[in-house]
Amino acid sequence: MGVYIGSKGGGFLEEKAEKIGGVILIMISLKILIEHTLYA
Repeated sequence: MGVYIGSKGGGFLEEKAEKIGGVILIMISLKILIEHTLYA
C-alpha cells in the first residue's frame, strides 16, 4: 500500500522534498559555521 501511494504521490512531492531537504542542509551548515566562528 505504501508503494502504491508513493508511486502516485511521488511526482508531486519529489520537487518539494528536494527543496525542503536543501534548505535543511543549508541551515545545518550555517549553524555549524556560526558555532565554529563565534565560539572558537
